[in-house]
Amino acid sequence: MIIANKKKKENIAEYILYMYQIEDLIRAFNFDLDKLEQNVFGSFTQDKQKKKEIREWYGNLIQMMDLEQIKEKGHLQIVKNIVKDLDDLHKSLLNNPAEIDYQTKYHKAVPNIAELAAKMQVQNPSETEVMFHGLYTLILLRLRKQEITQETMAAMETFSSLLALLSQKYHEREKKERTEWM
Repeated sequence: MIIANKKKKENIAEYILYMYQIEDLIRAFNFDLDKLEQNVFGSFTQDKQKKKEIREWYGNLIQMMDLEQIKEKGHLQIVKNIVKDLDDLHKSLLNNPAEIDYQTKYHKAVPNIAELAAKMQVQNPSETEVMFHGLYTLILLRLRKQEITQETMAAMETFSSLLALLSQKYHEREKKERTEWM
């Protein structure tokens, strides 16, 4: 919860990848809050109130995953909504003549996006979903200490670079919107 909140405020792309990890962690511990506490968050050095909030956060995620019927695979609707929002921003940046840097990074990534999208078993994934899928798969490969080819690393770098800029643009937009509300 603490890390998720920090990432959500500072780097929305890292937040999404972190939430993907949390979803898989919950699945790995069979949606058992006590096991998660014992093995994952119970050793956090927080005061009692903060530990209670962390437990409630994990408990709420477990309930949402159950209600949304994503116990085996899939992502929380709240995470999918952010990915959709990022994809909408991605499309607007591609259509904005002032966003030359973004468009340049996109043109480097687009062949890799198309190649990975063709391999995914998802019906019509957005380009943003494809990039997140690729980067999350890279995280999993590293955790499993599996070999990663130079071609894969080069492709993932194009995703990482584009999503980092997209994340920056997202946070700039959020800051601007907050300022306008005040």
